Amino acid sequence: MSLLFSSLGVAFASTAKVSEIKLATDWPYPFHGNPFGAGAVGGAWWFAFEPFSYYIPQTGEYIPRLAESWKIEKGKVTITLRKNAKWSDGKQFTAQDVVSSIAFIQAMWQWPYEIETVKAINNNTVEFTLWKDAPQSFVHTILTDAAMGSLAPSHIYSKWLKQAQEVANLGKQIFYTQQAGKTVDDKTKKDYDSKSNALRKQINDFQPYKQLKKMVVVGSFEPTKISQSEMVLTLNKYYWNASKANIKRIVFRRWSSNEFVWASLISGEVDAAHPSMPKDVVDQLQLLNPKLKIKTVSDLSEIALVFNFKKDTFKDINLRKAIAFLVDKAKVRDVSVWQAFNADNYFTGILRSMESSWVTADTTKKMTQYKTNAKTAESILTKAGYTKKGNQWYYPNGKPVQFTLSVYGPHNDWVLAARELTQQLNNFGFKVEMKLIPEGMRDQVMKGGDYECAIEFGSAWWGYANPYTGYQRLYQADVANITGFPAKVKYDTPWGKLSPFDLTEELRDVANNQQKAIAVVQKLAYITNEYLPVVPLFEKILPIYYSESRITGWPSKTDAIWSLAPGGIERVYNYLITEGKLKSK
Repeated sequence: MSLLFSSLGVAFASTAKVSEIKLATDWPYPFHGNPFGAGAVGGAWWFAFEPFSYYIPQTGEYIPRLAESWKIEKGKVTITLRKNAKWSDGKQFTAQDVVSSIAFIQAMWQWPYEIETVKAINNNTVEFTLWKDAPQSFVHTILTDAAMGSLAPSHIYSKWLKQAQEVANLGKQIFYTQQAGKTVDDKTKKDYDSKSNALRKQINDFQPYKQLKKMVVVGSFEPTKISQSEMVLTLNKYYWNASKANIKRIVFRRWSSNEFVWASLISGEVDAAHPSMPKDVVDQLQLLNPKLKIKTVSDLSEIALVFNFKKDTFKDINLRKAIAFLVDKAKVRDVSVWQAFNADNYFTGILRSMESSWVTADTTKKMTQYKTNAKTAESILTKAGYTKKGNQWYYPNGKPVQFTLSVYGPHNDWVLAARELTQQLNNFGFKVEMKLIPEGMRDQVMKGGDYECAIEFGSAWWGYANPYTGYQRLYQADVANITGFPAKVKYDTPWGKLSPFDLTEELRDVANNQQKAIAVVQKLAYITNEYLPVVPLFEKILPIYYSESRITGWPSKTDAIWSLAPGGIERVYNYLITEGKLKSK
């Protein structure tokens, strides 16, 4: 181990400074400070730009940040901004800055066209009007995405604002026309391309860190010293909650490799990071650095066996149910990602870590429990007319049950899962061959339907941590697109014949009302469990390592704030620093 540290050039001696925390991340170099430029601002993002609120998935709580409060009506969100929020150059943060930010992200990113208009009612009040077909759940994106309010300060970007608004309006016009199933005329398309390209060139060339000698931020920390190997952020003295912060500087080490970060954590050169580590390295942590602690949180996604319903092989629910019973999920997890959470024995489409909040005991009593049991799998197949001769199962039509299991080659943990799964399926009596998808070909293979079954992300709650996000993925979006599961078919349920597609639409409209959402989730959970669009294998996790050598005040391992980490762990650090919880020794 010491050879590893030495070869990576990591010093063992602590270089602690008062009021400083050391983290690891990546950033573009030379640093430009332009959020629309290549590489944006790297790991400084969540410290430089602040959302209106943080959403805590474990509790469903919104914690106000740039917003003091908000009012949600159908198709409209009105936000009251903090009156004491200022940019790092001392200028007041106002509703006009939000108007400016929305215009630029729509113009530069062609998103989010779900916002039809945004209007400054007064200096501290901004009103968003949603496009008529935008899901009500998009309100969550407005409230929690840091790009929404603070990306383009109006006093710096004002000279391009008119251009940006023109491009954004043309983009929305084209998008709404296409969504209505109509054709966009050539003149509009040419006009958009011309104006968009002209704006893009000017914005991409803008380098505020070089041209303005600083990157103006509304968040808690601003970049002040940047080299190839180190990025230093300094507390924004105008930040609305700066008086609470005990830590005044953040020093980022370049995340050059996981091995470098392991060594930096163990030697105390970095105070917190989230690299994947082999089990033997983690087993030695307590010996090498007793002050280093580990907290694992859900990555809000599950890895699953997905089926291609556009081919005949897996259209029979009996075959899918047999597979669900015979797979030893715990063993697949152990050989693939040893720290991941085990999958439940109910395949509800709800992440295991969130299931107790969404699926009732009354519903699980109605559902099949997929506890690993090869004899049950055999019984299901036999009753369905399958036969077994020697160590080979045959379909009712007499053909052998054989198929390929595809997996993306560069994802080593997925390959390990596929190898174990292939062995289990072959041992049971199927003829299964593992097929590696070459680097860069995953989208082409999966979206093109060139597979029979595969290892993929199943349900995932990225962005909006809500069951709607997971079911939309399974029945209307990513997973539905690659599997072709017949989501519009009405299936038998204890509540009558229901379609998961229609139920997902219903859930979309009540996602922000937990009581109403839970009622819909019971039906979707039942259909997902009984008709198996996917078979979950394990819930992916994010391991967070943090040291108490120089920093105190880390929350307890049961604190819900950790669930804020997936999709931007820097939000957790930022919250803990700016609420005065983390302190230097």
